[in-house]
Amino acid sequence: MDEGYILSNKFRRTIFDGLANGETNIDRIAKKHRIIRNVAIRVADDFINGGILEKKGNKYILTKEGEKLAEAKTLKEKAKRRERQ
Repeated sequence: MDEGYILSNKFRRTIFDGLANGETNIDRIAKKHRIIRNVAIRVADDFINGGILEKKGNKYILTKEGEKLAEAKTLKEKAKRRERQ
């Protein structure tokens, strides 16, 4: 799964950002961003199938690949901020 796939959909992007920021509860992310719970769970399942997320009990945790994507996204955002200054 690549970064473009995640960023091309507002629900995938929002849920990925929440997970990248350390949240492990999909219900909290959905409630905070007013996303329908079933949509959030479907996105999480999509991430699990893509290999960037794993479910441990009731928690969702980024895999190594997911952490790499989150780090790359953060670095790109920092570079864009520097260009604007």
